[in-house]
Amino acid sequence: MPKFYVRDGYEYGVMDAETPEDAICLCVIHRFSTFVVNGFYIVSEVGFEKHDDDIIFSSDFIIDIISDRYGDEFRENPRKDEEGY
Repeated sequence: MPKFYVRDGYEYGVMDAETPEDAICLCVIHRFSTFVVNGFYIVSEVGFEKHDDDIIFSSDFIIDIISDRYGDEFRENPRKDEEGY
């Protein structure tokens, strides 16, 4: 499984994943502390430095993927403030 280096301008993460999109989604869910809004994610198989073959994804595109793939999981586990805490 390839190793991907993901960055959003503020946070950085390394993730083993099948695709660059999977790597970003996993970093956003498990490693990063926030979602980027109206921004982008940069993915590389080489490292965090800038490379000519870096792949750039819109944050809107990634949020749509997360919603489609993992939305049910989030709906089944409501936030604490929704549970009356």
